[in-house]
Amino acid sequence: MFDDLDTKDVLLSAPADLRVQTMKTGTEGFVSAETNSSNGQQTFRWHAEHVKALPAEGQLPPEWVYLAGVDYFAGDLKSYLTALHETMLDRSSKGAKAAEKARELTAKAAGKPEALTAIRDYIARTIRVAGPSFSELPLSELSAADATLQDGYGHMADRAILFHAMLAAAGFEPEFVMASSLPPIDAITNLASAFLPQHFQSPLVRVTVDGETYYLNDTDQYSRLGSTSHDGRLALVLKSQSPEVVHATKEGRDQTETTYALSLSDNGRTRIGITRHYFGGHFNSKNRYFSELPPEERRRYYQEVVSDVAQGARPLGDLTTKFDCYPGIEQFTVEVDNYTVVDGKYTYFDLPFTPSLFPSGSDQRTLPLFISYQSHSSIRTEIELPPGYRKVAIAPKSETYNAPGGGGKALMTMKQTGDKCIITHEFDTSPAIIDPKDYPAMLDLEANLGRKASRVFLLEKSSSIF
Repeated sequence: MFDDLDTKDVLLSAPADLRVQTMKTGTEGFVSAETNSSNGQQTFRWHAEHVKALPAEGQLPPEWVYLAGVDYFAGDLKSYLTALHETMLDRSSKGAKAAEKARELTAKAAGKPEALTAIRDYIARTIRVAGPSFSELPLSELSAADATLQDGYGHMADRAILFHAMLAAAGFEPEFVMASSLPPIDAITNLASAFLPQHFQSPLVRVTVDGETYYLNDTDQYSRLGSTSHDGRLALVLKSQSPEVVHATKEGRDQTETTYALSLSDNGRTRIGITRHYFGGHFNSKNRYFSELPPEERRRYYQEVVSDVAQGARPLGDLTTKFDCYPGIEQFTVEVDNYTVVDGKYTYFDLPFTPSLFPSGSDQRTLPLFISYQSHSSIRTEIELPPGYRKVAIAPKSETYNAPGGGGKALMTMKQTGDKCIITHEFDTSPAIIDPKDYPAMLDLEANLGRKASRVFLLEKSSSIF
């Protein structure tokens, strides 16, 4: 990923009256800096030598968090954001046809949320994203709302302008927001919005309806209104130039809920019903996937998910998917011979999945691990014990595991009620930058979740009473 650096010099010259902000990043001492001013010019010189290569590792934070280097921004950020906002408002005002279309789309809407959905779905279906990013072009190249409507395509800023024009015409009070992919954690928040505008490249449009804030321009017609792919990310409100954190609505947050229903028999044959509920972005992606999936590929998908349950699993009935409701539902049932192993007075089996909070990685790490997202998932396993084996000799225990650096939490609870065992797993991740010295603790957490004792059940044959 990175190579050894013998020596490197960078020289930046600019007029003396041009504001230039600079920042050295990474470990102190790798980069030397020198600044001079003369003859109406200012010069910045940076020098580095004998810098060793860094290993190729995944899930890295932004380079300026850990990599020795220099960042600079030439110009006045506030003036740029003001000009961007004024230009986008100007292009939005040139939208007579867009306004007419918005009133047509919302004329029969049952309420404001339905009106929002109608406008969003129309733009998602008819305005194709195309062209370079708006940040690669002069502000004068931003298109008027009516031009984007007529052309049927535009970059993300052009679409945001069209959103703004149509929403304003429909009676809303839209605002432009520039979102980023950065989470709000100290090592990032303290610097990003003030110095690194290049990270705020996703133009969204924000509206408030009945106390709920909605963000548009990053979802499509398959999405739940109130969801956003920038949930939990830093953003700049263009009008005030103030930072904020984008939030999905409560019901629009990303979440999955899975239920395994196991019905065990004395001879080892087991029926497993699997139901998954999808919320937020998971609903959006699954709705799009199943809506566009051809019948043959749907059959192949069903075969794959059945085989993922257990070796020799057979489907019972068809795959059921419902995304005309919320949350979205995916449901199917399989039967497995010898899912449980019967051995005399005992029978034993594993959970139909391996608990996991973080994907497995390498055994060691040199650079920080970046958890950029917040997520929640829950898995509930309901086990109907076989008639002849009702005594639970060994089962997973209730446990709580906390990831280092505030990166997440795993909670497992186990209870038995009569002839049924219920085990629940709750997994939460939070944005964090994990120091390499804490990485072994993350590996230990994952190992504890996946160990045999966290997955296996041993049942003892019930005593016969005569």
